[in-house]
Amino acid sequence: MHREYPWPEPMDSDLRRIEQLEMGSAGKWLRAQKADGRTDAAIHLLLALASARYVDHHGPFIGHGTFNGGPMLRAASILTRPFRDLALLQTTAYVIDLLHHPNYGPYLLMDMAPIAEATVEASSAQLLASIESGEEPLKAEHRLVGLLKTDANVHALLTEAALRQFHENEHRLLIVHRAAQLMDDTDGWVWAEPIFRSAVQYLATRPDVKIPKLQDMPADVAASEGNPTGIESAVEDLIQADYGDEPRLLHDKAGLPVTEVISLTGSEMLGRSRFDAHAVTGIHCVLDLLHNPEISPQVRALAIESALLGQRTRRQKEIRSSWRATPQPRPRYRPLGEIREIASHDDSGLFAMEAVGGALLAGVQATDIARTLMEVALVTAGPFEAIHNVKMLWGQLLETRRSHYPQLAWRHLAAGARVVADAAVNNRADADAIISMWHSAGLSPSQNHPR
Repeated sequence: MHREYPWPEPMDSDLRRIEQLEMGSAGKWLRAQKADGRTDAAIHLLLALASARYVDHHGPFIGHGTFNGGPMLRAASILTRPFRDLALLQTTAYVIDLLHHPNYGPYLLMDMAPIAEATVEASSAQLLASIESGEEPLKAEHRLVGLLKTDANVHALLTEAALRQFHENEHRLLIVHRAAQLMDDTDGWVWAEPIFRSAVQYLATRPDVKIPKLQDMPADVAASEGNPTGIESAVEDLIQADYGDEPRLLHDKAGLPVTEVISLTGSEMLGRSRFDAHAVTGIHCVLDLLHNPEISPQVRALAIESALLGQRTRRQKEIRSSWRATPQPRPRYRPLGEIREIASHDDSGLFAMEAVGGALLAGVQATDIARTLMEVALVTAGPFEAIHNVKMLWGQLLETRRSHYPQLAWRHLAAGARVVADAAVNNRADADAIISMWHSAGLSPSQNHPR
């Protein structure tokens, strides 16, 4: 018998209310959730579950509601309360838009009977086979449901499957990795079935699988070895390499800190190419994996092989003739208000890069700069650009913090500033409705914030 996934009360009622929301009601709904005592984490989880319930995640295009909440929740940890609320409002508006978007529905998550083999190992192998066949997207969901009833490490299995499709689209990894982070941060693993079913829908639809010949790399790829000159030389070699040669070059440079080289390569390309925030968010997920000491050697090797083979890397390298030279800033202290003003009105993005890079080299705290750029991103763009730029900035801040080389690490947030400046110039009108709701819902600062 066909029936909808059995959502218990009161979750069923909460999700139905979200599905019935109109865009103009986003601020009022958010205010009501906060009045009821719901935390930011609980609200993000509700939005993710509404996406899983009502948004079709069979590719090639997908609604991001099930996994954008993870990095947004983490990024908001450095924001003041009013801007946390604005980040939540932007995410709420984004999910409401997905629920009304004709490319993603109408859709309902249905109840699925589990399919299981005699052993956990056999069930895991069959789930991977169903995902990668390209012919069994629904059967893959049934197999996932069966595997979730065992003690299998489903997260690890889906991560491996996602890395094998990373070259086709970085979102293949994003949907798994960020969804798991969101469940970690919201005690949401009780909802692993609906959230991971969304991921499996995407992974099992039109899969393009690549199983590379894995090369040996040092176990501690984040070790702080090497000198800045050698790292910069490796980064430049990787940037100039033909797409597809990056894994071989990384292997040849195994004496250097691999995570540092990958991270700086992504940021340097982002700065030069004028590409959007997506250029580095897939790389951020790979780096998260490489900084996790608990990942298996197989996943670590796949992650290294995949890191610079995403389609955004390929697309950036295809337009190298239009790249611009990035500034080489000198240390210069700037107050945060000046950085805010520059990032809000720099139509080239280069002045914003130089200002942020110089401030970091002069000792301005990376967290303060990231917070300022996030605030600019949230007030100068609509939901799509705002949430992607905020989560990109969070990743760039993490890479700045992880770096052992502050004389190089300025590139991360400087490149992020370039993206924010570009969005502020080109997408400001898209922010008007959201900012109006932010004010009318009583969630904004008491004073008018500069835009």
